[in-house]
Amino acid sequence: MTPQLRAQRVALLAATFALLAGAAFGVALANATPVQRVTVSPAATVRPVGADATRAAGVAAVAAVDTAVAAVATGLPRGSAPPRLALIWSGFGQAGPNVFSISGQSWQLNLVCSGVPEDKPSGSRLVLSTTSPSAGVTIAPLTYVCPAGARGGQTTARFYESGDFALSVDSADPDVAWEIIVTNIP
Repeated sequence: MTPQLRAQRVALLAATFALLAGAAFGVALANATPVQRVTVSPAATVRPVGADATRAAGVAAVAAVDTAVAAVATGLPRGSAPPRLALIWSGFGQAGPNVFSISGQSWQLNLVCSGVPEDKPSGSRLVLSTTSPSAGVTIAPLTYVCPAGARGGQTTARFYESGDFALSVDSADPDVAWEIIVTNIP
């Protein structure tokens, strides 16, 4: 058997396996019940910070998928409102306040950060302060230490209040890049 003939047979075999895998996926998708199907439509454009473009977009996508899956898993009625983004905010160091409104039963805050120099092995502390003068709600500050290095870090917090909120970010390091995504969960 010549090398060219053998290469053609291997390519044909690989194409056959790809076709079978695609057919199996299509059958599984077609046979899924409506509860198993989750549709997530983007509510806003994510404006990522510097080198965190893909990670920030990933957090937005994960937040949207997590909240949509949670809605299905908790058995929300089929006609209930889907989770929606309440705030997408990015910056460096200290900023705020930035105001957002929550009308649902709870909300989720996703924080992504990076830009802490390698020579700061202890990382850099970010403090997120949230106030709600109109609702009279006091929320304890959320403190997160952004790890040193190019990868940075991320955290998520869930809150069970509604109303208008003002969010501020406090950091002693002006070079720390961060992005916050708040999702309103019905």
